[in-house]
Amino acid sequence: MSSQTDTLKLAEKRRAKFRKLLVENETYPVATITYHGPDDQTATKISVGIVKSKEDAPIIEHWTGEGIAEDVNAAHEISQFLQTHGVERVITSESVMSCPHVEGVDYPEGETCPLCPFWNN
Repeated sequence: MSSQTDTLKLAEKRRAKFRKLLVENETYPVATITYHGPDDQTATKISVGIVKSKEDAPIIEHWTGEGIAEDVNAAHEISQFLQTHGVERVITSESVMSCPHVEGVDYPEGETCPLCPFWNN
């Protein structure tokens, strides 16, 4: 089995664990923080979603750029975003979970991202 296959299986296992935490959540408002990038080692996008109650649609903001996961200004902005919405609980991914590009926006729907071949399995 290839290293990339192992990495993709691990990424899916982490996504499953992340989704389970969301489903089991009973504390609101809750925030999710996920990392996205061209591969499983490089974060170029942080997505933060806030859900105020089970009935509400999420409020989503994104921070992007090289080295975004280590960017102190981005961390401060994310912290302010969470505080502004009175977040009680934060669920975060342990690693980069997926491509930072959006299907149907950055590339045609139903196709794989041409910029992130790592995730094309």
